[in-house]
Amino acid sequence: MHIVVGPILTRKGGYAFDCWRPEQGLSLGYIYGRVEDANYARNVEIRSCKKGDSSETSETIACSTVDEFVRLTI
Repeated sequence: MHIVVGPILTRKGGYAFDCWRPEQGLSLGYIYGRVEDANYARNVEIRSCKKGDSSETSETIACSTVDEFVRLTI
């Protein structure tokens, strides 16, 4: 499984991050009221993806910029 986790962004009503998987495409993230909550959820998502698939082809990429996220999901 390959997943790209985007950076935390300001959205209407709070903060969110998006994920992209080749088989599912882009999935918009839940909007959190506090940036700390969004950061916690993003870290959990990154860790759970790395734990969930033990295959050698498994790769989770955590992007720190929108440009990086866009480049990796095109």
